[in-house]
Amino acid sequence: MVHPKSNFSARGWPAVGKADQHDKEDDIEGHSSIDDYGKVPGPREGAKRLPAFFYKLSQRLQRCYLKSDSIARFEGFIPDAEARTRLDHLLEALESGTLRNVQDGVSALMSELCRGFAVPPIRVEVRGVRPHNARGELHGLFRLSKPPEILLWMRTAQRHAVVKPRTFLRTLLHELCHYLDYSLLHLDDSFHTMGFFQRESFLVRSLLGTERKAKEGKSHL
Repeated sequence: MVHPKSNFSARGWPAVGKADQHDKEDDIEGHSSIDDYGKVPGPREGAKRLPAFFYKLSQRLQRCYLKSDSIARFEGFIPDAEARTRLDHLLEALESGTLRNVQDGVSALMSELCRGFAVPPIRVEVRGVRPHNARGELHGLFRLSKPPEILLWMRTAQRHAVVKPRTFLRTLLHELCHYLDYSLLHLDDSFHTMGFFQRESFLVRSLLGTERKAKEGKSHL
């Protein structure tokens, strides 16, 4: 869930806000996506599929939620060689453990991804040690400010160790997905639906090359 200005969508802490108070970033297996997002199901029809807070949303936001849930991938998106090169540079920067190098790597990759999606570039700020409280560590957040921005943390709260590259990449792409909900998909809000997490996983697979390999494998079956 994304909130304007001083509010935000956080990865690592449960999102808290106007509509998406009960969402979870884990445990999304077993839910079914809903293709007919133009029709808002009643409680009986959708009880096994939708979280309880869904029925407290306005009809406009219910339609937004269902539309998000129905989109599992970014059709037509294939990272080019430049995006993969910039990803490699980011992974190398994480190995160095230097904040400035990671910041430069993140900014370069995000600029290329936004170009690939034909959306305005978004500012990303990388910080050091993750904030934490009793609920856990804050990995990253997206702020729907003017202009929008993303914040990421590169070191764990307890040991101050550099975050594992795949975890850092997934957090980056998670926050990018929130931005794309508005800038590319033109949704009214950004919910943590099953479709949202499928789009996040699609980006991870696409950048790491596993999406391409999976398609090639199917073509030989």
